Order: sequence, then structure tokens, then C-alpha cells
Amino acid sequence: MRPARFLALWMLIVVACAGSALAQTSIYTVTVPVADTSAAVRDQAFATGLTQVLARASNGADPRGKPGYAEAMKQPGGLVQQYQYARTGGANGAPLSLDIVFDPGAIRRVLAVGDASVAAPKPPVLVIARDASGKLLGQQDLVPLAQMADTRGYQIVVPKADSLPDPAAIAQGDPGAVATVARRYNTAMVLVGKIGDDQADWTLVSAGRTGTWKDSGEARAALLANGANAMADKLDRQFAATQGGSSSGKVWVTGLRSAADYAGLLATFQNDPSVKSVAPVGATADGVLLNVNASAPLARLVAAYAAGGHILAADAHDGADLAVRWVP
Repeated sequence: MRPARFLALWMLIVVACAGSALAQTSIYTVTVPVADTSAAVRDQAFATGLTQVLARASNGADPRGKPGYAEAMKQPGGLVQQYQYARTGGANGAPLSLDIVFDPGAIRRVLAVGDASVAAPKPPVLVIARDASGKLLGQQDLVPLAQMADTRGYQIVVPKADSLPDPAAIAQGDPGAVATVARRYNTAMVLVGKIGDDQADWTLVSAGRTGTWKDSGEARAALLANGANAMADKLDRQFAATQGGSSSGKVWVTGLRSAADYAGLLATFQNDPSVKSVAPVGATADGVLLNVNASAPLARLVAAYAAGGHILAADAHDGADLAVRWVP
């Protein structure tokens, strides 16, 4: 086993056995060089570390302009979950370093100030994972994955015993299968996994779009934690991509088959308080082009609709700023 992966596994074992937050490798953990252990130096290290963690949690954006930054910097130690000094041997001109773990919930609350999109809870992720024998893994089997996902700001759910979705159809991004999951579990985000003794195959489905990856060479607990981290990385990028862009433009909708479908589509937009106006500007046998004017980025609105089970992502369409599929 490679040294870096052995270290990650060891950290996971420490978390499980001792509950130590310092053992979690996440965006909320940072190391800051310090000159001594005085309270003033420690507080400055907390401030430096908080700025770094807020930047990571904002996908690299400078956090100093965010509405909640100034207030958080008045008492950065209040956001610290745990800290620990370590000797560095004089590296970077400092004999010590301070390992700091910030509380994930507190960080999310800072970023949520003045931003309704961050404050709104993210949909859960449905996890359909099986072991090498084909056994469906339950909540207890997925504890390492759930813990790491929670650290990254995501909650997971597992299939209900009486309504197991078709994992093959979901992994292929089948619109009907994904829509059924969305209506049943209030999420269009599904993680499908096959976990062996030392390898894992993952497929992440988000609003009908799929991505796959593999992992190997580690024990099951580490494979599960790694899967959660990779999943969170991908979802973080997707959420970041929807936070900007125009709040008005043209949305192409395919999949409409009846007047009832069209009425349901319009109702989805009209019932959203962020939408100021929506009107059709063109139609073909394949779909309809809507002109939408809103008070929030269109990409964010459309992405949120996926959890309802009727609007999923679609391939780009000429003349449209966004393209989606309506699933009856």
C-alpha cells in the first residue's frame, strides 16, 4: 500500500475509534506555522487558517469580500473544532505549527450569510452500493462514507427495502429511473457503487448526468471514505458552476408530450418566487423554447428543480442558454 494512502487509512481508523476530528483529512483542516504557543499568536493562526478554509470551501474564491467574513474574523477561535501543536524543526522559520480543524457546520453558516443559495440545504445523495457478492450495503455498512460525506456538507440516504431502484438504469442516466428516484427520495443525486475487498467502482448521477471513476489498493473503510470525498469534489464543482451566470435567458425544454406536460412545466417556473416572468418564444415537435426572467441565476434555479423529479439536464440546444428535459 502506498505511504500516502496508508496515512489516509490510518487517519480514518483513528476517527472511527477515538472520534478525533484532527484525524479527518478535509477542506476544514489546515496547518499554520507559529512562533510560540501564546494566546495572541494562536488567535492570529486561527484567523489565518479560517481565511484559508473559507477560500477552499468557496472553490478558491477570495472570502474577504463575503458578507459573513468580517463578523467571523472577530472571534475565529469560536469556529475551531479542535487544534494541536506540532514541532516542525524550524521549517519556514517557525519552530512550531498549529494543526486546526474548523467546524464544517460553522464554516457553512459563515458562507451562508447573505447568500440564500448556500443557506438552503443541499438535497441528500442516495447511495446504492453493493459488495462483491452483490449484497446491498445498508446504513451501518456505509458509516465511513456517511461520516466523510457529512464532513464535506452532504447527507446520504439508502434505498428503502420495499422500493429498491434499478441501479443499472440509474448508472446509465435513464431519465425515467432518475426521475422516479427524485420523486421518491427528493433528490436527483445518486451514487452507485460496487465495493470489493480492495477496489471500488463508482458512478455519480446528478440530474441525469453521469460520471464514473475507480479506486483500488485500500481496505473497504478507506474506499468508502475516498468515494465520499470524490463525490463531494464533483458535486461541489457542479454547485459552484450554478452560482453565477445570467438571471434571464432562454431555456430549451424537450420531452413534452401533452398539454398536461406543458402546464406542469409552466407551473414549475411560475410557482418559483424567484421567477419574475416566463413565456414561450418558440416551439417544434421536439420541445419548446422559454424566455425566463428571474432574480437568481437560471442555472441555479434549473438545477434545484431536478429534485422534484420532472426537470433533468439535457444536451445543449442551439439558441438556448440552458437545455433541460421534462420527465412526465
